[in-house]
Amino acid sequence: MNEIISFMRDEPLVMTLCPEEESILLNKNVLDHLEQPRQVQILINEEQGMLLLKACSVEDREAVVIPQLPPDQLEVSGASLLKRIRRLMGWNDNCPRQIMGFAIPEHYAIAFDLQNAVPVQLKPSGGGLPGRRS
Repeated sequence: MNEIISFMRDEPLVMTLCPEEESILLNKNVLDHLEQPRQVQILINEEQGMLLLKACSVEDREAVVIPQLPPDQLEVSGASLLKRIRRLMGWNDNCPRQIMGFAIPEHYAIAFDLQNAVPVQLKPSGGGLPGRRS
């Protein structure tokens, strides 16, 4: 069993920002790495251009509840957060962008450096990296 957990933790931690759909997609590895939390927070550090996804409790401010059956990816509505990110980063288009994250295990969190976001073409779900369902 430990080999499986170790393998999952070596998989990429991917967040996809989708301004046109006003949503944020998280791949299953992100939730697995956070040990399938019931709620998460998405925090932004504008000074450093970083997003932090943190496991939290339902009492925490702006907690996002995760469905009980873990999906292949989690889609979070994020219109206001995406507007802030676009303004902060100077992005003038609605192109989806992916960011690889890195774990901060002692805080049950994953950090995403917005400077490393790359434009992507989204594909239907069913393999590899997250994408929109058709």
